[in-house]
Amino acid sequence: MVTPDEQTPHAAASENQRPDVRPIVVTVATYRRPRLLAELLRSLESMSSKRTFRVVVVDNDADASAREVALSSALEVTYVVESAPGIAEARNRGLDEVTSADSAVVFVDDDERVAVDWLDKLVDGWREQGTEVVTGPVVSVFAPDCPRWIVDGGFIQRPRHRTGTRISTAATNNTLLSVAAWESAGRPRFDPSFSETGGSDTAFFTLLVRGGARIAWIDEALVEEDVPADRATFRWIWRRAVRGGNVQARVQSLGTRRGAMAARVAASLPYRAVRLVSGLVWYRRLRAEDLIPLAWQCGLVGGLSGRLIKEYKRS
Repeated sequence: MVTPDEQTPHAAASENQRPDVRPIVVTVATYRRPRLLAELLRSLESMSSKRTFRVVVVDNDADASAREVALSSALEVTYVVESAPGIAEARNRGLDEVTSADSAVVFVDDDERVAVDWLDKLVDGWREQGTEVVTGPVVSVFAPDCPRWIVDGGFIQRPRHRTGTRISTAATNNTLLSVAAWESAGRPRFDPSFSETGGSDTAFFTLLVRGGARIAWIDEALVEEDVPADRATFRWIWRRAVRGGNVQARVQSLGTRRGAMAARVAASLPYRAVRLVSGLVWYRRLRAEDLIPLAWQCGLVGGLSGRLIKEYKRS
């Protein structure tokens, strides 16, 4: 852990501690992405926010490779190292820095950039909606040479909703959680059994919702991320969708009989396969609405049978 004298000053002015202006914690888990982390921190520095906030950077690299980038920021940054490998472990280390004096904890990924009014839009939406959690869109930015079938097919772009729409779960890429609600729920943690497969954030927020929390969509709270070349491939798209099905199967099976769930999934696979072939014949191109559900169903089968894609497994 970094000592207090290793923290950098934050430009935001101090406010009094009324409940509606208590500090916000923006937490970022990172692993060997110094250039992308620097871009995220610069975008946070450029915000025109009227909110008091601090940033917690959790470096999941035991070699502390993000230290220089994190502590060179003009923001108030607390830099900590979580040497235990795993994205859930890193997210939990970030939660360790949240106190009862904070009003909310905000999660954002280390490969994203935030809009100039991002934090204000997120917090204003939280106040207006009155929910325990709010989340916003992550806009994919494609390189000029990205294959057109990927851009036009909608394979990577995430769905968006009208502001105020209630959704069933969230991710740690653009989400605010009320500290009071988190504490009322018993200060839950991210499940380390999802660290190698991903999905600990889906499980975390799904279980919060099952416990009574509500999640509202705030479409004006924008972040963006570049789509690197290694993701602009059929293989990555297929594996990502299969992994999503893996995660969903594991989350759903926490409260569902696995046998009944497996039967429903198996019954739907032929239909999804026919939809894919029909789409190729009719539209003469591959479409996300045909491919992704099939890959998702395959992932559900794998998740129920223990055949998991471990996207985040380290050697």
